[in-house]
Amino acid sequence: MNYEQALDYIHSLSRHGWVLGLNRVSRLLARVGNPQNRGKFLHIAGTNGKGSLVQLSGNLLMQAGYKVGKYTSPYVLEFRERFTVNDQMISESDLAAWTARLKPMVDKLEQEGVFITEFEFITVLAFCWFAQMGCDIVCLEVGLGGRFDATNVIPSPVACLMASISLDHTAILGDTVEQIATEKGGILKPGAPAVLYPEMNPEAARVLETIGSQVGAKVFRPDPAALTVLEETPFGSRFTLEGKEYTISLAGRHQCFHAQMVLALLPILQQAGFGVTRQHAAKAFAHTHFPGRFQVLCRRPFVVVDGAHNPEGVAGLKEILSHIPCPKKIAAGMLGDKAVEENLKLLAGQSDTLFCLPVDNPRALSPKELAALARPYFARVACFETVEQGLAAALEELDPEEMLLVCGSFFLAGEAVAALGSLLPEGK
Repeated sequence: MNYEQALDYIHSLSRHGWVLGLNRVSRLLARVGNPQNRGKFLHIAGTNGKGSLVQLSGNLLMQAGYKVGKYTSPYVLEFRERFTVNDQMISESDLAAWTARLKPMVDKLEQEGVFITEFEFITVLAFCWFAQMGCDIVCLEVGLGGRFDATNVIPSPVACLMASISLDHTAILGDTVEQIATEKGGILKPGAPAVLYPEMNPEAARVLETIGSQVGAKVFRPDPAALTVLEETPFGSRFTLEGKEYTISLAGRHQCFHAQMVLALLPILQQAGFGVTRQHAAKAFAHTHFPGRFQVLCRRPFVVVDGAHNPEGVAGLKEILSHIPCPKKIAAGMLGDKAVEENLKLLAGQSDTLFCLPVDNPRALSPKELAALARPYFARVACFETVEQGLAAALEELDPEEMLLVCGSFFLAGEAVAALGSLLPEGK
């Protein structure tokens, strides 16, 4: 089996949908020797910010010299982004080899009436590869929810990090913040401390603290008032905490709070035997970059791609935009199961023009459907059949002092970055 055949097989499992539950993934893991039981983990859940916490906490540990696995979703540019060790993606040959090894086990389970989903399969593959690579610790991002997410088969982790919680995936996780927090709080385990987002929704925080006390997990929520943001720019921020100044290379005030969570994680990691320091954290904050999160592709004109796709994420994006005083145009594509109209209302105050783009996902709105929803909020709305056509049209009328923001979906972000790579002037 080669890499292309492995990808085709993995994606074919999407026909089983996204089905929450631990029985299927546990049965497959048992057949491959339960590699998840041999590792150490940071388990990371929440609605917005999981990817940032994976990168920041993982980079902290890498700065201290540890071999760190990262398991993330979704990918932006390359499927193999989802599995890295010290920021090196899994090789095509390793991914193909593990797929070939696991496939007969999946086939046998299907004969027994157990159907493995795509996410369950790649989660098992990730555990196998991280064990093979001898990782000291793995930063493990929850796929959806927490309690019944495939990643929740691990024993008690070193710690849990709980990013901000808000309404998203309500058809699956519940239609109140408390219900969603209950699902996400399902990753809390005995003896595993949990660090919450400093500005966590109060109702969500109460639910998580209750779950923590029930299962025997200490829950910490850093005080947001202890952090002072000194400067915000499109290229990062400066903040002070406990008398020390830090620079973070990720844009947005919320990223400063993610850094505060990682600083709160330090004593937990130290108690677990990891030799991490504030100096390691400072270096990690200053040198963390990853695709699709306010990714600046060109400075003149100013062109940015961001995967924000729900109201909380778009509100954070809007806050970053408020520090960029130039005329803006927006190109967007969105999935139909998101809070599309609320997202559009938030974006409308930033621009009077919206270029509607397709998203390569069966749940996506067509450009025409998105345009129909957008017209009450934007003076000018244009539809395009391809991402490249829409971005080319936007750039054609963009003045050098203006900004183009591409947003609405991580599924769009990767295609947009690729298209803009050929459309933008070099060296800008």
